[in-house]
Amino acid sequence: MTNRTIVVGLAGTFVGMTALLVIGGIVLHPIALALAVPFGAVSYFLWYHASGRLHDQARRSAAQAGPTERERARQRARAEANRERAYRAAGTTDGGRGASGRRRGARGPGGAGGRDPRDRAPAADAMTEREAYETLGLDRTADSETVRRRYRERAKRIHPDGEDGDEEGFKRLNEAYEVLTD
Repeated sequence: MTNRTIVVGLAGTFVGMTALLVIGGIVLHPIALALAVPFGAVSYFLWYHASGRLHDQARRSAAQAGPTERERARQRARAEANRERAYRAAGTTDGGRGASGRRRGARGPGGAGGRDPRDRAPAADAMTEREAYETLGLDRTADSETVRRRYRERAKRIHPDGEDGDEEGFKRLNEAYEVLTD
């Protein structure tokens, strides 16, 4: 039985209870009418959910609201990881900064001295998204949960400490996972 079937069944049950309470309120006692109101509201929201309209409304609201704080944090983390990758490709390990904390070659606030490694193109040997999906054996429509699941399956199988260990394959698998999670 699917989730939608269960919600439709619950909505039907609440509609029936609402009808009984309305009839009971008219025939027996008005307090039953007061009880019918919350049952009616619950019936409406269950129907709204079962019809898929609640999900659509939530997605529209989220799209209008823009990125959440969690998404902004992910974007900042991706940008930082990309900067670090660019620094490594440029051959620097300290982010282009010397012991003083300022960028090497920077003259004043404009930094007109040296070139920032972030301005360079990514390394030619960097894995592309297409190669990452091929490494994991997935198609481009795979969601993040599928990517994570496939990564874990393959990582268990080819981890260097395992019996079928393949160090180079494991490094390539990790690189593919990083590309797809960034």
